[in-house]
Amino acid sequence: MFDFFKKAARAKFSTNLPPPPPPSAFPLGLRVGGAVTIDALPFRVLGAELLFQLPPGNQVIESRGLIDLGQGAELHRFYLSDDAFIQVSTQASVLDELKLFQFAETRHPNTRAALEAWLKEGSELGRSSIHLQGKKFDRVWGDAAESYSPPVVFDEQVFKNNSSNPDYDLTHYAMLYQREILNSERLEYLLVSVEDSGPNDFCVVFSLGVDISAADLEII
Repeated sequence: MFDFFKKAARAKFSTNLPPPPPPSAFPLGLRVGGAVTIDALPFRVLGAELLFQLPPGNQVIESRGLIDLGQGAELHRFYLSDDAFIQVSTQASVLDELKLFQFAETRHPNTRAALEAWLKEGSELGRSSIHLQGKKFDRVWGDAAESYSPPVVFDEQVFKNNSSNPDYDLTHYAMLYQREILNSERLEYLLVSVEDSGPNDFCVVFSLGVDISAADLEII
């Protein structure tokens, strides 16, 4: 299910990354400047069991991210107007997974040393389980028998338009967690990522997510 991120741990990123596809080739027709509406019915059924909050109404796609995981695997992130993003995983340009994430919490270490502490064994990032808003999430990546697993590292190019020239790039040091939703076969995810954009530009982002399908999206 998460094989594309296992590839990320092995991928070697180059400063000469290939340009993204033309706008017409973006997954599902998602594109900067376009809009998307997400079907609320699955979320109403789950009700208060979810920590995740569906972004309401038409959501404008304000920017997009491209993560090259190597071996033909890519992540495409489409950032929405209400602090959420649609993440599309493709393998050789074929749709693999589709998830919707919402930013839940951002922490701002006041020094780079404090940031680097998040990347060391014993930090909250990489533990076998983690709590957010009173709910326990179990680690997905790494050896389940180990109490700590190092974060997965990958680079992201971010575009504020549909051109092939990124506006900026950043490095993620990430770990994925999940929990079972009561009275449901669905899962809720917690993605914790140290985001490093430069010497004085870094933060730790907690994002809640759920699996969705293309049928859940109305793309405008």
